[in-house]
Amino acid sequence: MLDVFATLPKRQRERLLRIFDTLAENPFQPGDTVQIDSVGRPCEVKRFGEWTVIWWSEHIGTKVHILAVEHLKL
Repeated sequence: MLDVFATLPKRQRERLLRIFDTLAENPFQPGDTVQIDSVGRPCEVKRFGEWTVIWWSEHIGTKVHILAVEHLKL
């Protein structure tokens, strides 16, 4: 994911960082849908404008694990 982030224009990087900040402020916010990962963990899937983000939040330590981001062509 870092290689994709590094190749984005500054405006898109800043938008993603704002999305990540939003998730950090409220790590247990519900997504639009839930997707089960390979170990059976529920992962939130949410569209933030032109971006879709998949994450799961760790209850111990309140960490947000971002699994994927996808840029939607609008």
